[in-house]
Amino acid sequence: MNTVIANTALGTSIADLSADGYAEDYLLAIALDDTLSPTATLLEHAELLAMEAAFIGQQLTAITLDTPDHYAGHLAELSTALDSYEDTASIAEFNGLALSCAHVQHNIRLCLADPSLFAAPQVEALQSWIAAVQDYLANIGDRDAGMPLLAQLGNPDWPLPLDMEAAGLLLTQLQGIGGVNTPATPTAHKRTASAEDASLALPEDVNQELLDLLLQELPIQTQTLSAALHALQADGSLADVDTAQRLAHTVKGAANTVGIKGIAQLTHYLEDILVACAQLQKLPGHSLLHALIAAADCLEAMSESLLGLSPPPDDALAVLQNILSWANRLESEGPDSLTALPTTGQTLADTAAVPAAEASSPAPATANAEKAQAAMVRIEAEQLGQLFGQAGENLILNSQANQRLRRAKNLLQNLLEQFELLRGLGDELEQLIDLKDLSGRNATSPATPHDALEMDEYNELHTASRRLVEAAFDARTIGLDARQELDAIKQILDEQQQLMSETQEAIMATRLVAAATLIPRLQRSLRQTCRLTGKHCVLSFSGEHLRVDGDTLNTLTDPLMHLLRNAVDHGIESPEERLRLNKPEYGTIHLSFAHEGNGLLIQLRDDGRGLDFTAIRAAAEQRGVLSTDQAASEDDLTQFILRPNFSTRSQATQTSGRGVGMDVVNYQVQAQGGSLTLHSEPGQGLTVALQIPLPLSRAHALLTAIGPYHLALANHGIRQIVLAGTNPLSITEDGQYAELDGHRYPAQTLDQLLGLPGYRKPDQVPRLALLVEHQQTTTAILLDGVTDGLDIVIKNFGAYIKKTPGFIGTTILGDGSVAPVLDLPELLRLAEGGAAAWQDTALPLTAPTLPSILVVDDSLSQRRALEQLLQDSGFQVSTARDGVEAAEHLAVTLPDLVLTDLEMPRMNGIELTGHIRISRATAALPVIMVTSRTTQMHRTLASDAGVNAYMVKPVREEDLLATIHRLITAPSA
Repeated sequence: MNTVIANTALGTSIADLSADGYAEDYLLAIALDDTLSPTATLLEHAELLAMEAAFIGQQLTAITLDTPDHYAGHLAELSTALDSYEDTASIAEFNGLALSCAHVQHNIRLCLADPSLFAAPQVEALQSWIAAVQDYLANIGDRDAGMPLLAQLGNPDWPLPLDMEAAGLLLTQLQGIGGVNTPATPTAHKRTASAEDASLALPEDVNQELLDLLLQELPIQTQTLSAALHALQADGSLADVDTAQRLAHTVKGAANTVGIKGIAQLTHYLEDILVACAQLQKLPGHSLLHALIAAADCLEAMSESLLGLSPPPDDALAVLQNILSWANRLESEGPDSLTALPTTGQTLADTAAVPAAEASSPAPATANAEKAQAAMVRIEAEQLGQLFGQAGENLILNSQANQRLRRAKNLLQNLLEQFELLRGLGDELEQLIDLKDLSGRNATSPATPHDALEMDEYNELHTASRRLVEAAFDARTIGLDARQELDAIKQILDEQQQLMSETQEAIMATRLVAAATLIPRLQRSLRQTCRLTGKHCVLSFSGEHLRVDGDTLNTLTDPLMHLLRNAVDHGIESPEERLRLNKPEYGTIHLSFAHEGNGLLIQLRDDGRGLDFTAIRAAAEQRGVLSTDQAASEDDLTQFILRPNFSTRSQATQTSGRGVGMDVVNYQVQAQGGSLTLHSEPGQGLTVALQIPLPLSRAHALLTAIGPYHLALANHGIRQIVLAGTNPLSITEDGQYAELDGHRYPAQTLDQLLGLPGYRKPDQVPRLALLVEHQQTTTAILLDGVTDGLDIVIKNFGAYIKKTPGFIGTTILGDGSVAPVLDLPELLRLAEGGAAAWQDTALPLTAPTLPSILVVDDSLSQRRALEQLLQDSGFQVSTARDGVEAAEHLAVTLPDLVLTDLEMPRMNGIELTGHIRISRATAALPVIMVTSRTTQMHRTLASDAGVNAYMVKPVREEDLLATIHRLITAPSA
């Protein structure tokens, strides 16, 4: 465990000091002067730190080990207090004390992540540490005052004790406080960042527990940092600078803890700039602010990469170099550089040259950021899915138990009725015996002194009949007691079902994420599109705190990015045109999230020009899908832009004109069982509404049957159940209708909707009608009857059956039989598809054709980065690891362009290009070479081989996309 200290913030900070010769200067100064002479200011700072340490000591005495929840709250409060104490120590130049606080913080985080690490010895270690801190501050003039503190940090009771090497380096910090015996000038920043400085590679001996903690906190911290910097664009204050500086410091420490140099270096220089702004009480100027925002975007992309959501950002080194250049400039030029324009060498600032309002609205409010970082437990998604499945199976078993219980109660009721019958027969038998016995005695018995009515005389037959009646009464009483027990069991099962439902809902809630998690990526996409088109946009949100299924949200990322690009490129006018139209210079795009029934409603609205119906009709006529004399309403014309390969642009640009966009969105939405609608107001803008059904695990359903088929109808969209009447259906030229409760509705029978053969007799009419709402229309679904209504657990069809439109899944009924679960609104939507006069059939649910690019690179991270960029830009991407694999791919599939590296194993980029040029099938295929080789010799070799474009890494995204667009759209030679 001791070797892990090399990867902590303490170890990394001390190692940096040692590498720069800083620690050696301390040791030399101490060797020359054995006495420390604390100043009055230093003593005052020590006294203040001692007072704060006493307060922390009081917090430590309040920690009890009653329950994990109880002491976890105390540890979280202690961690917050230590954060503040560490900052105070750093400001007072008590660097050794600050580093010891950081080391204790890492141990507390380990205990929060694994409660088994925290027990009585760890409480004693914390209390001993704060006592050692107080002794150290009380004896600040003593050269050896820090020795007990070092010894305490090496206590083996710590989850992560201090090793000897780190303790020796820490001692130099403890003995060099407040500027006593410190070097005159610190080491200056480096001038040029290297690829290693921007690397996200993990150390070989990375501590997995610390890495898990980092991955838990990093997304929230980077989003909060980005929000603070964005707030500076909207009349921000120095408080936002302080917030950003604190978060940069926290992220830097966490990254150093794990050993992720790329994040640590970027936040280090970012913190230097923010600290200077705070100390000088000046807000960053326009150019510097955009550089800081670009750094925050890069940090968010790095966070997503570490979580496996995207490849590493390809501009990380350029962003780091830009921030480093600003830090050096601030160091050399002083405060004036905070508001100065960038120099010509700072090219990355150009990539952020979007006006302040274009940077979109700030990320969601961060007031609850600390709450979001409360103690959490990481769990694998597969294990969570198993828990969710087991909860569903428990509900199914409970439903089956309830079904068995209902059968048992029915049988018991029948049994009680038989007991009543048996009791009645016993009474009749007893009466017959009495009559027969009385008549027999009167005829044959001699005279006795007693009358027959005065004294009963019983024989064995009397006794048996009486016992039979009493047994019937006893059996009935037992039956009634059994029914009471069954009623009690029913109540227990109902309570159990309620508890299991709540458990499943709680597990389901762990799969829900806020829609706001999409915002950072959407913001970055919008800023890039604005830069490409030269337009100004403001992006606002509502309902972003709505929590939806994480998988559903992930599948919506690409469609929403398409919609944003289309809104900017097609909808929002140029700044000059907007001013001529008396519109604000900055266009507005509003994205809203809301629940609608059992689905998710997403609306994206812009205030641009709206749809150009004249251009749409002209494009439709040009493609032959609409004749010049054929009438078509605006609604009909709107549907054309959802057709594959349909575009109103005569020339393609980097963002549109290739015939892909809305058709891609429509395909992806329909693939999820959703629908897309468009509403345009000329000159006012376009509203795109996506209705996405959320995955259901439980639902209330109506059970029915068509012949031998048992069906469950989910209550989604069902407004009312009404009696159908004697002759509900009427057929007209306009279609089939039903007259119900004085209203006329479009109607279909359920077997017609499913395409099943009719099992109904010729004279049999439907008895019930379900009024179903879909797409602002109410339709009557006629069926023979409903057998039951109950809550069901919905299961998917399994790996061998793909999603079937109109079918949510299946459910297991109480008797063990399986019934499909129908989504009636989706079935109606499918049945009504292609109703327009100019469409012979409904649009097929097929994937649109996208321009394809083959990316060839032996670096996995580079392949993924290029793949992400090109997919986000609307291309279909294939990858190959080297020239041989690329040649094999070309033998099967011919892409529109090849993007290749130069140096690769087996077959390099020059050889691959030669292979492409000698084949007749691929001779005209455009080839772009992206390499780090800059010599003229390599350029000449590439040109001679037939490379169309030679680009040197790092490549700006805009330049690469522009080159791809130019080569793909260029006419073939």
